[in-house]
Amino acid sequence: MPAERILVFNSVDAFSENANRAGNGIMRYARSRGWEVLSVQPSAPWRESVRSALARLRPVGCIVFDNLGGSTLPPHLFGSIPTVYLDTLENGRSGRKVSVYCDNAAVARAAFRELSASLPPCYAVVPSVSLRPWNASRIRVFRSLCAESGVQCRVFHGRRGEARASRLARLAPFVASLPQHSAIFAANDNTACDVAGVASAVGRAIPRELTLIGVDGGDTASDGGDISRISSVKLDIEQAGFMAAKALASFGCGSPSSASFGPLLVLRRESTRGFGRREPFVLAAVEIIRREACNGLTARELAARFPVSRNLFERRFREAMGHSVLDEILHVRLEQVQALLARRDMAIGAIAGLCGFNCEYALRKLFQARFGMSMQEWRRIRAF
Repeated sequence: MPAERILVFNSVDAFSENANRAGNGIMRYARSRGWEVLSVQPSAPWRESVRSALARLRPVGCIVFDNLGGSTLPPHLFGSIPTVYLDTLENGRSGRKVSVYCDNAAVARAAFRELSASLPPCYAVVPSVSLRPWNASRIRVFRSLCAESGVQCRVFHGRRGEARASRLARLAPFVASLPQHSAIFAANDNTACDVAGVASAVGRAIPRELTLIGVDGGDTASDGGDISRISSVKLDIEQAGFMAAKALASFGCGSPSSASFGPLLVLRRESTRGFGRREPFVLAAVEIIRREACNGLTARELAARFPVSRNLFERRFREAMGHSVLDEILHVRLEQVQALLARRDMAIGAIAGLCGFNCEYALRKLFQARFGMSMQEWRRIRAF
């Protein structure tokens, strides 16, 4: 008996990094159901191309990527075939669409948490060139967090259809005018690259004078820009793909519903390392944390290794790195937790002890708070 088949509709950039990550999530769920997955890149005229694919391939369900979307391929085009829209940027539930969409409020909160660790006197937000609705959502939530903290937030206002050269020319004086040690939230990594380039051109050093974070968490910006030094909120695109495939299965139960996904983690790079003096002991401490965090290293034990008081040590560390010693230790431990969870041969109950946690309950509670799901749920989506 032939396997049930689902179709994944994507545009010509189907091999982009996000599409590949989402595809991995789709395939993980599809394998558990025994589904055959085919990728389809429709051509213009779009609707005729899709109708032809549906008639020829006879799928039991379809997933439509957001680069095609509900306006190009509306739900009624698929008739009675279960269809889920994978909206990896928007907050988008609309009309009859069942969609898996990005929780942009959670993205903004993750960015604010990372930037606020260095206690900046002022924040700034810079939207992406596209000015799509996800921009407004991220910026609105970020500004509200600044207001709740009683700290000023400056906004660079985009202009629809503006040429890049004109935008960069306006961005330069905006960045130059920011107070010393301000923290900048760029709506995506491409925008963060632009900010970094402009900051260099106007003589504002990152991270010495300004800290900066973007969103996407890819290895390269989609426009080819260098993001190797820029911190970024990495979106959980693989989970989004898994959830989209799972939503297809829910049609058989008569209860399809939209769902959201959020950040996976913050890729902590040089651009959020704060503005403090770079004492050699801070750099040495970071190296020790990388080597020994999972051996049970504590902030008190680490501070005792250096010839300064614990208060001075922790203050200088926060100034230089933009976050506390404990946060750095937990960040390294959780990276190792995720690596071990991805291995099905590793018992979840053994992970806490291997990653420096005194008890499994403490790890489970922290993991749930940090990632919005249990370790079991995380493994179901990603383990190989």
